[in-house]
Amino acid sequence: MERALELLTEMEKEGGDCSPNVVTYTSVIQKLCDKGRSKEALVILDRMEACGCAPSRITVSSLIKSFCVEDQVEEAYKLIDRVVAGRSVMYIVIAIALLLCLWQEVLRIMLDSGVKPNSLVCSITLKKICLEGRVIDGFCLFHEIEKMECLSSIDSDTYAILSVGLCEQRHLVEAAKLARLVLKKGIKLKAPYVDSIAEILKKSGDEELVKHLSRIAF
Repeated sequence: MERALELLTEMEKEGGDCSPNVVTYTSVIQKLCDKGRSKEALVILDRMEACGCAPSRITVSSLIKSFCVEDQVEEAYKLIDRVVAGRSVMYIVIAIALLLCLWQEVLRIMLDSGVKPNSLVCSITLKKICLEGRVIDGFCLFHEIEKMECLSSIDSDTYAILSVGLCEQRHLVEAAKLARLVLKKGIKLKAPYVDSIAEILKKSGDEELVKHLSRIAF
């Protein structure tokens, strides 16, 4: 690795046809990230841009993933801001899509290490999973978040999306458990969500639960 860094410096000094290109810089950045040296990789990104070489999607994704794995989420945020600033709409779309893809991994790392995730991480991850149609995965992750006593950080829309998803896929046992928790915590959901949830939960036969759902609508 050290020899690769020396060679990169030599290529930069030589210039001309020997100047490193996006592939060269990206390869070095990837290797540093693989070794957990994301801070050094970020310095290489600085040098890359200083030489007028724009980072590729692979360059950026390698750095962001490395920051997330090393529990440096704030650095990942800063890098997203940096890449998006002054770039095309396509760069913005790529950056957002990439960040969303990494949220679940970030949240898992936090939960496994006993770190309580913030509201943004919890809500975005659960919404993303549900919108992909993986509501049972979402419910299981929700349960892990509950065990970490982080539910207060989840917004009402996330509860609604997860509840409706469970109902639509006919996971009525899980949907009923979530509905009882929502009632217990006094969380308010938008009326259209409540109507959809109540309509499907009628089929579970729990009339008492359905009757109380009207209390959480706004």
